[in-house]
Amino acid sequence: MKNLLKPGSIALGLALMPLTPLCYSQIGGPTPPHNVIYWNGDSTELQTLASSPYTDVIVNFVVPDSNCNLGSNGNLESDIAASVQTLHDAGKTVLVSFGNAGSGQYAACASMVSSLAGQLAGIVQNNGFDGVDIDFEDTSAFQGQAGYDGVDFLTQLTNNLYNQLQQQQPWPIITHAPATPYWLQNYSYSQPPYVSIFYNTVGEIAWFNNQTYNNCTDGPPATDCTAQQKISDYQSIVGVVGEAKRVVMGLPVSTCATGANNNCTGDGYIPLDNDPNGNDMRTVISTLQADYPFQFGGIMGWNYLRDLSDDNGSWGTAISGALIQYQPTWVGANIKTGLCLDTGNYNANNGNVYTDTCTGSSSQNWQFKVNTIVDAQTGLCLDSNYNGNVYTDSCNTGNFQNWEFYGGSIFDRRTGRCLQDNNGTVVTAACNVGNLYQAWTSENLPGYVGPTQ
Repeated sequence: MKNLLKPGSIALGLALMPLTPLCYSQIGGPTPPHNVIYWNGDSTELQTLASSPYTDVIVNFVVPDSNCNLGSNGNLESDIAASVQTLHDAGKTVLVSFGNAGSGQYAACASMVSSLAGQLAGIVQNNGFDGVDIDFEDTSAFQGQAGYDGVDFLTQLTNNLYNQLQQQQPWPIITHAPATPYWLQNYSYSQPPYVSIFYNTVGEIAWFNNQTYNNCTDGPPATDCTAQQKISDYQSIVGVVGEAKRVVMGLPVSTCATGANNNCTGDGYIPLDNDPNGNDMRTVISTLQADYPFQFGGIMGWNYLRDLSDDNGSWGTAISGALIQYQPTWVGANIKTGLCLDTGNYNANNGNVYTDTCTGSSSQNWQFKVNTIVDAQTGLCLDSNYNGNVYTDSCNTGNFQNWEFYGGSIFDRRTGRCLQDNNGTVVTAACNVGNLYQAWTSENLPGYVGPTQ
């Protein structure tokens, strides 16, 4: 087991948020919707996800023992770092998931949070992961029945892990995967536990892979049973978090496509589309992208094995297509200069990219397609090179055209340099989280175009 993963050695929170360092999603920038999938050590090689439409892959789980020493679930490849690199080369963000433990293991970790965070940070560094997903489902810890306090444990773990990951990378990625009732039910607390956790971590959680499933059969009260309930619960959570970009809707991948499992209502399952009453995924995506233009956090699927065995990979492809179809066209303004990303005249742009006064013209319209930024006028992809030049070119799936979004910053996956406006000239430069010439937004601009029907 040791060779599988290489371990290394409440309201006040909202008031304090402006005093913290700028981190993921904190300054209101654009965010393409995530298309997240969990890979849980099935027989399929992790590297096959390189050719998939998913944007983010979560490898699960690392599990604590009774002494809070971490090991894998026993199904991971022997050289996980090589697979992570393959996924990076294909433009994927790859997280390792911590969880799948019982109260006893978590109680042991609650007394040694700094050590646990150090182990997780070491796994991230030594295997090339981009961050950690915390998949915590010990409800008894929120009910005073587990020998430790779940809110305190998750708050301390997030704080410690963020500080340790920040020593490795400028934008640490920590995600959580709570169930909907953790946002809506108080348990033994004055407010729902994840509301407290969100306030106490002051922006350190990049996004939430909310488990908008299981709750239909795990009630009472039953939640997340239908598309409309999922939409309503998502909106309630966004009301707490304040930014839809930090809430990803988690859904069960179909278990019905082959006819092997006819229980198509369990686990919060809804079909991809074509439900006569709109109780389907297409309704969910189109509604939420219209409600939260430029901000919808996206979809998380559980899990890749189901996608392959039941749908032959069609679930992820269909989700990706819907996320593209229903997103609005993006007009990106630089926060410092107030100028908009532009390509100029259609017939003579020659790949030129610059910034100009925001007019909402067709040359200022862009689309997010997976991790690419596509000029809606020409169909060309935003591209750059190691010299800092920025231009558009034929879309080629290469990493020079793979852009990652952190807060308002947009950086090139291959070069690691951030998109920057030099008062009309667009370049990439060394990323600086405090440099507002590298901060981009999409709010209140004249070029907003509604979702494509």
